[in-house]
Amino acid sequence: MNTEKKQLSNKAVLSLKTVIRTKDFNVSKAFYTQVLELEIIEEYDDGNGSKGVILRFGPEGSNAFLEISEIKSDHYYYQEPFDETLKNDKIDIQLRTDNVSYWAERLGGDWEARGPVLRPWGSYYLYLRDPDGLQIIIYQ
Repeated sequence: MNTEKKQLSNKAVLSLKTVIRTKDFNVSKAFYTQVLELEIIEEYDDGNGSKGVILRFGPEGSNAFLEISEIKSDHYYYQEPFDETLKNDKIDIQLRTDNVSYWAERLGGDWEARGPVLRPWGSYYLYLRDPDGLQIIIYQ
């Protein structure tokens, strides 16, 4: 039995990190750290056209992370879509809170947001977009 549990734990997903390639690193970094108040837990700059920050969702011990990165056009990993504003909503980031009204008031006139909107299933959603057009939903 212990062997079976050990084998299963080796296959477990331990955390989640989402990566966003930004067209303006400094503006995106300010949005996620100042507007959404995410904590920087790591910063990097390879000195060769790639730099970024890793941010934590939630309190210390949380295992959900967001990486904001910039990759310059002369970097080997660069792709043209990195410089574009998103043109669809196939992906969004949803942040759960226990006080969506706080976020609506906090954003106020500083960042365009819609809501809170009561959804049919009883959750309140606050809709906004990051500097690259990615939809962010803060919900309760």
